[in-house]
Order: sequence, then C-alpha cells, then structure tokens
Amino acid sequence: MKARFNPLYDDGVDIALPKPTIAQDATPGDRAHGEFVALVDAHGGAVLATLRRLCGNAHEADDLFQETAVRVWRNFDKRPWLRSPRAWLITIAYRAFLDSRRRGGRESTELIPDVIDHRHESAEELAQRNDMRSQIDRCLSELPLELQQVMALHYQGGLSIRQTATAMGASVATTKNRLHAALVQLRGSLK
Repeated sequence: MKARFNPLYDDGVDIALPKPTIAQDATPGDRAHGEFVALVDAHGGAVLATLRRLCGNAHEADDLFQETAVRVWRNFDKRPWLRSPRAWLITIAYRAFLDSRRRGGRESTELIPDVIDHRHESAEELAQRNDMRSQIDRCLSELPLELQQVMALHYQGGLSIRQTATAMGASVATTKNRLHAALVQLRGSLK
C-alpha cells in the first residue's frame, strides 16, 4: 500500500528546525523542551498573525495561540518528521480556531491592525499605506467566513495552496476556487 502524500509533512522543501543549544548530557525532556521553544520562536509570529486575522479579536487570538502551544507540547513527542513545521503549527492553530467557534467562541468585527515597521517611511507614505490597509481590512471583513479563512491561511499564514487545502479539509480545487472568488470580490470592492 502506497503512503498518501501529505503536504503538511512533505511539500518538497527541506526546512530544518533551528538547533537549540542543549548540553550533550541533557535529558530527553530537556531536548524536547528546547526543540519546542525553537519551533515556537521560529514560527510563533506567523501563527499569532494568522490567528489574529482569523479571529478579528486580539484577546481571543492570544488565547488560541496559548491553546495551540499546549496542543503542540502535549503531542510534541508524537509529532511526525516535519518538512514544513510552520504549516503544521498553523494547521493546529486553525483547528483550535474552529473548535473555539464550535464551542461558541466570540466572533468579532474588530479590525486588528498588522504590526509593521514604519521607521523608513515618510509621513505621506505612512498615511497612504494606513488608508489602503484599512480599506483592505474593511473589504476582507465583508467577505464570507470561508473566504476570509482561506485568505488568512494562504496569505497571512504563508501556507501553500495544498497546505491550505489540507488544513481546511478541502480539496486543492475547492481551495483555488475560494482564493479566486475572494480575490475577485476584493478587487471589485477596492475599485
């Protein structure tokens, strides 16, 4: 029986986790903790940004980030070999988000601005960027929930289309169609 290709674990790109500095005589638990910390340090920002975009609520995103970290830690010793640890983490975060929604988690229309380094922009450039960002955020919030989620996973989370499809439990064709529909609606709203 042939093993099924899973893009979360094999996307064709070898990505090595940063090697934490752990003493040679460290216990397996110490090693796992160091690897866990390195994984969260390397990809935690992308996970939190994706959750913030999905939730639209900073407090809920922080709570779900913590829940994601707990889920990852509880299953860290059982994790498969990962080619794309970022996709694995974002998928776990997305599933935590869906679980929160099923439990009746809070939905918000609050727009959370992305954190951007503005040190090298003039005041005029900064004002134009902020106007465009708020217009895009408004247009994104008007999209149906499925389209918002596919946009957040693919563009904010940086997942490939195949990884996004796997995370959402959808086919690649459905994911492509949702991305296309979202982009068409965004372009229409931004005109």
